[in-house]
Amino acid sequence: MNKLKKSLALIATLAIASTAFYACGGDSSSTADTSSSTADSSEAESSDAESSEEETSDAESSEAETSDAESSEAEAPAEIKVGDDGDTLSILCWTGDDVEKMIENFESANPDYAGKCKYVNVGSKGQEAREQYANYFAGGEDADLFVLEADWILDYINNDEYTAPLSDLGFTDSDFDGCYPYTVSIGTDNNGVLKAASWQATPGGYVYRTDLAEQYLGVKSPEEMQEKVKDWDTFTESAKTVKEASEGKTAMADTLGGMWQVWQYNRANAWLDADNKLVIDDFCKEYAELAKEYYDNGYVTKEDQWSDGWYQIGQDDSTMGYFFCTWCLGSGSMLSNAEGGESGSTFGKYNITAGPSGWAWGGSWLALSPKCDNGTMAHDFVKYFTVDENTAKDYALFKSEFVNNPSAMKAIVDEGSNKNDLLGGQDQFSVLYEAAGNIDMDGKITAYDSQIKDAFNQAVQKYVKGDVASYDDMITEFKKEAAKIEGITVE
Repeated sequence: MNKLKKSLALIATLAIASTAFYACGGDSSSTADTSSSTADSSEAESSDAESSEEETSDAESSEAETSDAESSEAEAPAEIKVGDDGDTLSILCWTGDDVEKMIENFESANPDYAGKCKYVNVGSKGQEAREQYANYFAGGEDADLFVLEADWILDYINNDEYTAPLSDLGFTDSDFDGCYPYTVSIGTDNNGVLKAASWQATPGGYVYRTDLAEQYLGVKSPEEMQEKVKDWDTFTESAKTVKEASEGKTAMADTLGGMWQVWQYNRANAWLDADNKLVIDDFCKEYAELAKEYYDNGYVTKEDQWSDGWYQIGQDDSTMGYFFCTWCLGSGSMLSNAEGGESGSTFGKYNITAGPSGWAWGGSWLALSPKCDNGTMAHDFVKYFTVDENTAKDYALFKSEFVNNPSAMKAIVDEGSNKNDLLGGQDQFSVLYEAAGNIDMDGKITAYDSQIKDAFNQAVQKYVKGDVASYDDMITEFKKEAAKIEGITVE
């Protein structure tokens, strides 16, 4: 600000000096024209030319100073409108897996904030948080920032009672130019206001047991494994081979829930049209038939995703591998649980490859509560994980997290600085970096996705287990459940 004031003062001084110089020059020229000889007139004309050059130079200098001042003013951060009356930054989420690690990393880098950030648990899974946040906000409890996920983020960012603009923390849209564009698009409400910022990008791959892959498929590297899983037809052929070679003990895929994440990302249409009518297309039939084929033939285990058994199959040879995305691969993650931790029987025996198709799984966003009373701390927390390339890179290496900053991720990949012990020292970022740049969710997300997907998968479960006789009966079940969702039309 001092620099700007000095620049403006200099501009004013130059303007006054330039005006005075121009007036004096005009008077002198007039005197020379009326009272001097031709030679004197020439000298006066020469003097006028020099004066004109100086005036031009002064004007250009003044314009440059003005431009600098305007540039400084344009680059100045927006005002933080949220007060600092609170003493603890409360961050709400349904799990501490991310938030607690974020707090640890943030406070370590910012000693002045040590002990001032707190994780507040709301619900035990995303859908519960979706339902319980509103009740929490209605009470008198502290709420500064809270975490939203892709399947229901639109519910909250389009409700001003629940979310405040990030501009209230002093951010402008351009502050997030370094993020993956799809994350900014998803965090922007229907009025074009940025309401949430993500710290992660979430491309996924196929994570497989290296020892089982060599035993049953004869592969010895991720590159060789990718050839065995490069598309769904090839993946299915490999599933048949593994089943036969293992005498039915080992399934190629972990759960229908894992397969679903890959398929649902690649769906071309949103679940609702512009009039909020349910869209049932060829995708629904293709996935349901594939799920039944895998379930009937033992190409996928019969465990449920998120159950204790889901982790156990990662150690007892029941599955060749998992469909995991970036947030499943860091310390304390799903992969860590599937390996049994550092002392587990399969710790470090997994590698990752791209798998049968590119995909992404969900993602999380930080949103600002209108009740926030720690504006400066909230600003610094959001900036640390979503705006600043250097601190984002630090967190990526701290947690083995694929952060929402392509430049930071490229630097890590180029340096080869990430070695994931869960993957036997392999760098998952190098495998997933290209896929992250291709993530596109524009037009595919609705405010009702979590409820619609739950209804669809419940119907698929009935189909594969034989509780309904046909695909058409499955769709009837799906429609019946979807019709209970308030706000959508089922025909």
